[in-house]
Amino acid sequence: MVKMSRKITVRRLGLCGTSLLILAAVPAAAWGQSTAMTTDLPETNATSQDVASGDIIVTARKREEKLQDVPVSVTAFSGASLDARGYQSVVDIQQSTPNLNFTPGTGGTSSQISAYIRGVGEYDYIITSDPAVAVFVDGVYQARPFGAMTSLLGIDRIEVLRGPQGSLFGKNTIGGAINIVLQKPTGSDHGKVDVQAGSYASLQGRASYDGSLSQDLSYIVSVLGRRADGWQHLDTGGTLGNQNQLGGRAALRWHPGDFDAVLSVDGLHQRQNSAAHSMIAFEPTFFSGLFSTFVTPCCTVPASIKRTGTSNLLNIDNADGVDGSLTMDFSALGGHVKSISAIRNSVVTFARDGDASAVNFAGDRQHINSTQYSQEFQVSHELFGGRVKTLLGLYGFYERAHQQTLLVTAYGLYPQLIAAGFDPALAAALDFNIDFDQIQTTKNLAAFGSATVELSNALSLDIGGRYTWEHKDFDQTARRIFADVPLIPGIPGYHLQNTWHNFSPKVTLNYKIDSDVLLYALVSQGFRSGGFNGRPTSAEAIGGFDPEKLTSYEAGIKSDLFSRKLRINISGFYNQYRDMQVVVQFPLPTGIVARTENAGRARIWGFEFESRLRANNWLTFDGSVGYLNARYQQYFSHDAAGNVLDYSNLKLKHTPPWSASLGATATAPLSPHVGASLRIDGAYQDRQFVDVQNTSLLEARPNVILNASINFKVDNGMSFGVEAQNLTNRQVIKEGFDSRGSFGFVEAYYNPPRRIFANVRYEF
Repeated sequence: MVKMSRKITVRRLGLCGTSLLILAAVPAAAWGQSTAMTTDLPETNATSQDVASGDIIVTARKREEKLQDVPVSVTAFSGASLDARGYQSVVDIQQSTPNLNFTPGTGGTSSQISAYIRGVGEYDYIITSDPAVAVFVDGVYQARPFGAMTSLLGIDRIEVLRGPQGSLFGKNTIGGAINIVLQKPTGSDHGKVDVQAGSYASLQGRASYDGSLSQDLSYIVSVLGRRADGWQHLDTGGTLGNQNQLGGRAALRWHPGDFDAVLSVDGLHQRQNSAAHSMIAFEPTFFSGLFSTFVTPCCTVPASIKRTGTSNLLNIDNADGVDGSLTMDFSALGGHVKSISAIRNSVVTFARDGDASAVNFAGDRQHINSTQYSQEFQVSHELFGGRVKTLLGLYGFYERAHQQTLLVTAYGLYPQLIAAGFDPALAAALDFNIDFDQIQTTKNLAAFGSATVELSNALSLDIGGRYTWEHKDFDQTARRIFADVPLIPGIPGYHLQNTWHNFSPKVTLNYKIDSDVLLYALVSQGFRSGGFNGRPTSAEAIGGFDPEKLTSYEAGIKSDLFSRKLRINISGFYNQYRDMQVVVQFPLPTGIVARTENAGRARIWGFEFESRLRANNWLTFDGSVGYLNARYQQYFSHDAAGNVLDYSNLKLKHTPPWSASLGATATAPLSPHVGASLRIDGAYQDRQFVDVQNTSLLEARPNVILNASINFKVDNGMSFGVEAQNLTNRQVIKEGFDSRGSFGFVEAYYNPPRRIFANVRYEF
């Protein structure tokens, strides 16, 4: 049955590709009789509006370069390309990017970005855990990517850099980096307004205007409003996974001569119910039995993932985020200087109800307030007639994060046990309704540099490295709410601190066969910050862990062939992942204790293929294929009986062996004043596990997601269209947790079902 399912999904993608190839054979005349007006078609995957080369300009090496000239595995999307594909959020780019996976909002939040690149990532939202794939907005690192500008408002481009980027981008880029670049004011006196409505009573409006105040002073103002019902219905009425957001951005640019300064402020205000999540299995445990006996019966698995239950306490997903940055570019010190100063604050409150009912058997509620400050200086030079390019930089970062966690476990059991005559000490030991209060401060200083040396007209060597110093302070208190005693006897609170040092190098050798073909090979390292155990339940679990490290070996080719009508980019990689931060359980006389340790080691290898074919002047194909072989080489833990659990040779989560995408965009004039564009694409993912233990219930089956859109553009600035996402209404598991050993349930998160939208846009 499994093999048959895989064949069916691959066959569907193949049929989609066959249909697109048939479309290529249709004569251009069939699309219209007049060629007086051509539709303004955005380029597809990794392309932009650069007419000469079809290349988007990226900053993967901290300098502007054409995508095909950069010896790095990077997929890039222009803002116009994102609109053409109908993408609603940054997470949608996973459909067209090989070996990229986003997990939905765990913990009940939808405002967090959790990315996995080549099997490396982190989904935990606790402040003591840092991401393994970093998100940057206009060059500013987002320590807590809550409330970040991810709703595709005013996007110039998005770059997905695969592999460790530690030498230039710093910590927590061990898997890669996602670089979001916002539009700069140009003073074009140009504006646009678009409105979209569709499934689940969704309504979205966006507006922006790029204007000038003087010859050297320009501005951009953008706003976004979005509301929609959720796809998961509550037994008591209402939905989970709804949307209610208001966002905006304002940027001011002063550009006299070679001095360029951009002051930018953006924000997000969100008031929603919790993200959709489902209890898909339940096995009674001692704990659930106590709760059912002394409080209320629990728990029942919903008949469908589209229905669930929750309590008011555990149904919230609020976010407020404000970002401010000042970026200055100017000539000084015999070269080019760039300064990026930034401040960011995010305040989020979110919750999840794991038992899928109105009773409070298991769940949690989080409140996180994070403020960060960062400053980066870069100085670049071109020496010896441009044959040597250097970059030197300094970076400083400070963050203060405060997290309050209400852990809900058999809520109300303690007073019922006391009323039933239980010994208070025993009742207190069974009170796992816990109030965690954590404050962490992080200080980070780094110096980095790179040099690109042209050894010949075709051969060049790129050497870079980054030295990082990081210090963290952590304070925590934890109390049992009903018993009103410290969670850990005799330890009402504690303070931890640690300092780490790291050097992340990178060496790249690239060879240009000609202006259209680039070969490269590289070795790079990255690291993910060390930290502290944020959820200790015993004195033995109090402590910390060191940074984890990844060394990557990669080789690839980037090519534009047949007069640049065909683009083929291929990369292969082998990663050694060591000192992995993994949760290890170990037995004590009082029970099992879990803590994070540097106890893991893994091996990851694979390849990526990306292509684009401009079949003729009205039809373009794009596609990608990714392969991953990712397994633990070392990972030991224990079960509740104290038996050793060997997770070695298990697959890393979120690592489908095969992933692929295929799409086509066709454009044609319908009349001298009206043009049309049609977009069809499909994305395939092989079976994968979404948890460390490779739980069979949390195995995502092979699947194909199909999308389509059709748009019409009138030369008076008006355009309108219809788009459909997930046409086949396929929902698969994207994240999950197996808590059968404690609470008795298995929890899963799914991708959204089919959605259809109509949109109208006016540019002026």
